[in-house]
Amino acid sequence: MQKPAEGAPESSRLARDSAVVGTATILSRLLGFARDVLIARLLGAGPVADAFLAALRLPNLVRRVLGEGGLNAPFVPLYLAIKAERGEEAARRFTGEAAGYLGLLLLGLVVLGEIFAPWVVLGLAGGFAEEPQTLALAAHYTRLMLPFLLLTTLAAMLAAVLNAEKRFTLAALAPALMNALLVGFLMVSLGRGLEAELAAQSQAALVSLTGLAHLGLILFALRKMFALHKTGLARPSLRWSPEMARLVRTGGATLLAASAAQLVLLVATQIASAEPGSVAALYYADRVFQLPLGFVGVAMGTVVLSEMADSAKTSGPDARLGQALALGLALALPAALALFVLAEPIVSVLFEHGRFGAEDRARTAAALAGFALGLPFAVVAKVFGQVYFARQTPRLPLLAGCLAVLVAALAGYALAGNGNAAQMAACAASLAFLAQAVLLGMALLRDGIWRPSIANLRPIAASLAASAIMLGVLLVLSSLLAARLAPTQSMLWRVAGLAALCTGGAFSYGAAGLLLGAFGAFPLPRYLRKRRA
Repeated sequence: MQKPAEGAPESSRLARDSAVVGTATILSRLLGFARDVLIARLLGAGPVADAFLAALRLPNLVRRVLGEGGLNAPFVPLYLAIKAERGEEAARRFTGEAAGYLGLLLLGLVVLGEIFAPWVVLGLAGGFAEEPQTLALAAHYTRLMLPFLLLTTLAAMLAAVLNAEKRFTLAALAPALMNALLVGFLMVSLGRGLEAELAAQSQAALVSLTGLAHLGLILFALRKMFALHKTGLARPSLRWSPEMARLVRTGGATLLAASAAQLVLLVATQIASAEPGSVAALYYADRVFQLPLGFVGVAMGTVVLSEMADSAKTSGPDARLGQALALGLALALPAALALFVLAEPIVSVLFEHGRFGAEDRARTAAALAGFALGLPFAVVAKVFGQVYFARQTPRLPLLAGCLAVLVAALAGYALAGNGNAAQMAACAASLAFLAQAVLLGMALLRDGIWRPSIANLRPIAASLAASAIMLGVLLVLSSLLAARLAPTQSMLWRVAGLAALCTGGAFSYGAAGLLLGAFGAFPLPRYLRKRRA
C-alpha cells in the first residue's frame, strides 16, 4: 500500500488504512475461525481436543501478540527515528541487526521448549497435572508446533518494516495464507475420516510449515520494496550497535505490555483447565471473540501506532487519540452487544456438529457471553496503549498489563467453583480488560495527552444509541427465527437463519449510526456531503 497523498484528511486516512488492515485481519480470522469449526467437528471437546487446543495456545499467543502490533510497538518508532536522523541505509542495517539477534534468541528458546515441553504445557494449562495422558499428548503436539515460534516471529519483525513504511496490505494478508493451508488440510482430514489423534498430530506439524510460508511471503514483499529503493535486503548481523542497545532497553517492556491481553487469556486458560472440557470450550468462545477484536485491535496496533509515531515528540493532547477511540468503539460496541445476545445461536450453528454436542454448546456459549462484556474495554486499552508505545515510554502500559493479569488471576480465584469454569474464566478476563483500560485512561488524562471533546464524544454517544436500536432489532429477529435456528433443523436453514440475524443487526446498526452521526471518524459522511454539494 502506497503512502497517502499529501493533504489527505487525518480521519479519512486513519479510517482507510485501518479498514485495509482490519479487513485483511478479518480474512485471516475468518479462515482461522473456519479452521476451528473444522477442528471442533473433527476433535469435539474431549481429551484429544483439550490437549491439542492447549498446545495451540502458544502459537496463537505468538500470532496474536505479533499480529496485533506486539513487535510494531518497540520496532516501528525506533526504525522511523533512525531513518529520519541517519537515513534509509542506517535503518536497513538496524533491521539486519535486529533480525540476527532475534533469530539467535528464538533458536535458543525453541531448543529449550523442545526439551521442557511438558513444563511448557503445565504453564499453559496447569490442570493437566492431574491428567497425565492429556499432558503427554499436549507435550507431543507442542514439540511439533514450536518451530512456528521461530519462523513467524522473524516474519512479524520484518513485517514491522513494511508497516513503518506504511505498506500495510501484504503484511496484514500474510497470516491468511497460514490459515488457508490449515483449513485445506482439515477438510481433507474430515473427508478421509482420520482418527482424532492422527488428525491432531498432523495438524500440529502443519502449523510449523505455515510459519515457513509466512516468512517467505514477507521476505518477498520486502525484496520488492527494497528493489524500488534500489537497495537489497538487509542481511542478518550480530553487530551490536547503540540502536540495538536502545531496542533491548525499551523493547522487552514494550513487547510485554503489548502482550497483556494475550497473557490475560493464558490466565483464563489456567482457570478453565480445572474442569474437563472447559479448555476447549474457552478456546472456541475465544475464537469467536477474536473476530471483532482482531478487526479493531490489529488496526489500532498497526495503523494508529504508525500515525502517532509521526507526532510522538510533540507535547500536549494528541488529536489522533480521540479519532482512534471513536473509530474503535464504533465497531466494538455493537459487536460486543451482538455477541452477548446471540452467543447461543452463534455457537450452536458454528460448532454443534460431529463430536461437539449440546452440553459443549451451552458451556461455550456461556463463555462467549462472558468475553463479550470485555470487548469494548479491550479495544479501549489497545487504543490508549498505542500513545505510550509511539512515545517509546512503555512503563505505564506495562503496569496496566500487569494489573490486568493480576485482576484476571484474582477474579478467577474468586469465581472458581461458582459454575461453568469456562464462563468464569471469560468473565475474569473481561474484568481484567476493564481494569487495564481504566488505568491507562486515568494516566492519559493526568498527563494531559487525552482531552475528551464534544467532537470525539458525540460519535461515541451515537454508537451507544445505534447499538440500543440494533439490540431491539436482534431481539425481534431472534424470536422470529428461533425455530429455524434449532439444532434439529438442517444445516442450510440454520446458517441462513444466523446470516439473517447478523445481516439484520448490521444493517440496523449501520443505518442508525449514519442517521445519528456515529461514524464521524469514517470518510463516508464527508464523501456524501461533497456529492450533494
